[in-house]
Amino acid sequence: MGSSDSNRREDSVKGEKKLYYHGLIEQKRIDISKLKVLSIILAVAGLAVILIAAQSAQAPLAKVGDVYGNYLMNYAVVRVEGNVSEVPSVSESGGKLSIIFSVNDGTGSLDVRVYSPVAERMIREGKIPMPGDRVEAEVQLRVRETYTYGILNYLGGLKFIGKAYSPNPERVSSLDKSLSHRYVMVEGMVEDSREVSRGLLFDVDTGGGKVTVLLPKVLYVLSGKPNVTAGDSVSVAGIVYLYRGSSPELVVRNLSEVRVKRLEAREVPLSEVASHEGEVIETTGRLGRISYDPGTKEYLVALTDGSNVTAVASREVLSGIDPLKAGTGSEVRAVGKVVGGKIKATKFEVVKPVPPRISKVSELTSSELGKIVVVEGNVVDVTSIGSNLKLTLSDGSGKIAVFIPSPVVSELGDEVSKIKPGLGLRVAGYLTEYRGSLEIVPYTGAGVVTYGEPVGGSGGSAAHTATYTKLSELSSASGTVKLRVKWLGVYYSKPNYLIEVSDGSGTANLSIKRSLIPNPLKAGTGSELEVTYDADAKEVTGVEVVSGVASPKLQTGEVSTGYLGKTVVVEGVVRGVYQGSTFVKLTIDDGSGELTVFIPKSVAGDKTFSEGQTVKVGGYVTEYRGSVEVVPYRGDGIILEG
Repeated sequence: MGSSDSNRREDSVKGEKKLYYHGLIEQKRIDISKLKVLSIILAVAGLAVILIAAQSAQAPLAKVGDVYGNYLMNYAVVRVEGNVSEVPSVSESGGKLSIIFSVNDGTGSLDVRVYSPVAERMIREGKIPMPGDRVEAEVQLRVRETYTYGILNYLGGLKFIGKAYSPNPERVSSLDKSLSHRYVMVEGMVEDSREVSRGLLFDVDTGGGKVTVLLPKVLYVLSGKPNVTAGDSVSVAGIVYLYRGSSPELVVRNLSEVRVKRLEAREVPLSEVASHEGEVIETTGRLGRISYDPGTKEYLVALTDGSNVTAVASREVLSGIDPLKAGTGSEVRAVGKVVGGKIKATKFEVVKPVPPRISKVSELTSSELGKIVVVEGNVVDVTSIGSNLKLTLSDGSGKIAVFIPSPVVSELGDEVSKIKPGLGLRVAGYLTEYRGSLEIVPYTGAGVVTYGEPVGGSGGSAAHTATYTKLSELSSASGTVKLRVKWLGVYYSKPNYLIEVSDGSGTANLSIKRSLIPNPLKAGTGSELEVTYDADAKEVTGVEVVSGVASPKLQTGEVSTGYLGKTVVVEGVVRGVYQGSTFVKLTIDDGSGELTVFIPKSVAGDKTFSEGQTVKVGGYVTEYRGSVEVVPYRGDGIILEG
């Protein structure tokens, strides 16, 4: 039965084939799996051809002026060709290296960013673009609201069309604008050296002038800073670069172009110094009067032993004489080069100190001008002048002004918080006169000793002996009281500021002058404070940081309304400057996004700001017209780095 059914089905199929395919020969079946394999092979080969073609094709050459601010070009890959216009900056933020250099093609300037690991390769292979070089860079664009930059994703995307370099540089003794982008060499003695954000900066006395030399940080960020100190004899080759468009300086492009020789100083009597013009000598004499030359920004130090010689020194060199241990009349040794009969000092060493006595203010007269004096008393008032401090000190016999220069303020660090009304201070410096009034100027942090309590007090720390008033009892308090509180926030309330504090019994907003609020670069919100409060005047008269909490360092793109009233630290490159009548507004960016920094003119002081600078700011976060801003309230909360 089954067999006959099967035969019938076969006959039926054969009949259908004859009916529908009459006259055709039945073909052999094709294996579809082989077609699939063949199609995959052809597809892969096609992609390979496309990839090879894409790799060999160049990105289009674009003008900076055409792509800058053009949102349609965001993430586009283009080539830009132009001259390197700035010294490259380098950052190690977050433990990762990044380099920024600028390319100007005549239509505009574009920052090119290079990130790890390409940045490390760029340094190791010596392919760092320097001012005066002409380069072509293939970059991927990032277009922001007011700032456009490019990212160099591979080192092969950077080509040097021309380099500011010469194997036989011309030797010069001074620099001027006409030498811009020339490769030259200078020789002479190092007068001083200092670390700045751009690198190691030092001045070279060539005998025919003074040349400022910059060793860019990008050259030694991986290998360590070279040892170049005052008194060294150096030979340096580099590119003449106009800093801020007007001040010529020599920029080193290769560390091998810096040759340092330690000089042996010849010892001569003070009376014979003038006869050793141009030589490096060391001599000994008694310390005489000290004065400051605002024109050269150097100190003039008189040395005597029957003969009189003037030594010219930077503040760093003069700081080798501790004014609390060695006063006027101390025997000191000076090392330096004889120029014009004076010693360009690179080192002071105290041989036989004469400790100065503590003077009464009432004893000081103009006959003491230039001499080192020491005064001890209580602070009456404190004023910030830019990043400098000016205060009045009283010892009961009288009052005297004390001017503390900004470098000394920086040396004091957290001790500055103890320089406030009512607290004791010992100051050692030279006596000068300003607008008809006597003034003491300490030239080193060693000359300022803070006590943290009034002179003649119990001898213990005020933070440990005070009786504290609770915030919940503050409304009924009178006179001067002490508060032990946690700092929660800071806000502006014309004409002063408010600090929000708590102590467990409650919270309060206390009126305070900005000069008394802790420097946010040292201690920020969250810190434990001891506050001296005038309950009658309802204002803070003193603040001491008992337990400091560092202000968080945020990326510029991280600052948000979640930080309102809190202190933060931000650092970035200035992308825009707006000068108002009573304020300066900066736009800064560290690559994570733009941020507005609002600086009252009273806080900015004598600081000047320009695009391309790197600035570090400590301040509080506020909101203006829907946008967050960081507002510094102290001059020493702003650090300009190049």
